Formats: sequence, C-alpha cells, structure tokens
Amino acid sequence: VESPRSVTAKIICVYTILMKILSTYSAHTSHNPSAVFAQWADPVAWPAWDPEIKSVAFDSPATLGKRGKLQPANGPALRFSITAFRLDEVFTDTGFLPGARLEFEHLVESIDGGSLVTVTVRVHGILSALWARILAPSMSEAARSSVVGLLAHLDSA
Repeated sequence: VESPRSVTAKIICVYTILMKILSTYSAHTSHNPSAVFAQWADPVAWPAWDPEIKSVAFDSPATLGKRGKLQPANGPALRFSITAFRLDEVFTDTGFLPGARLEFEHLVESIDGGSLVTVTVRVHGILSALWARILAPSMSEAARSSVVGLLAHLDSA
C-alpha cells in the first residue's frame, strides 16, 4: 500500500512532466510592486503595453476566478481565467486550450528600492507536449515582450 506522501509525489511528478515552459523573463525596475501589479490587474488595458495582445474583453475589477476573452495580435481568441491573485505579488491568468492550459504567471517582488518583475509562460495538461510544439515559435519571446512593454509603459507615465 502506497503512503499518501508517495501518491502526492507521483502526482506532482506527473504534473511537472506534463508542464512545458515556453518563455520566461525577469527585469528590475525602479517602480514599486503596487504600480506594476496595477497594470496586470487591469486586463482591458493590456493591449496598451503588451504587443502580443490585440484586445481584451473583461469586466473589471480583476479578482480570483474572474473570466475574460483575449484576442492575441496573432492567432485565435482565447478565453482566460484569473487563477492566482495576491495583491502586489502574483497575478496569473490561464487560457483554455483543448487538452491543456496556457498559463501566464506574473510575479513582482520588492527589491533594491524597486521591484523584480518576472513573467513565465507555460502550458500544462495532457496535450501539453503537442501545444508546446505548436506554440513555442510564437511564444518564445512572449514573456520578454510583456515585461519590456510593461516597464516602458510605466516609465512613460
């Protein structure tokens, strides 16, 4: 008989195997975490600073579990949900693909008189390997362009 810990370890292992990171990028900014987080928490405004996004349909305010629809600059529209929300720390939106989830994790932490901003794009689910192959070419710079666009937008305000 397997212990619950052993079963948990196997579940985590399977989840990790089925998760593929498509893009990740970090940068330091002089802006405080609340200024950064405020931009993530306003999905309708994302197209103003993220070149990968054409439009977003979303009823503000952003809260955990809230849903919207995103039209990327290239590709089909995608329904998404806010799957992690810790004010001034973590904002994750997850898109729904057949057999997988496309996750955009946004992290901000106070560091050295400003913030460290990190965005990671990953796909997970039973068809994650297939979706990773399909999406990798177009998503390889998605995290970088998102962070760079956000920080340029904040700098220009």
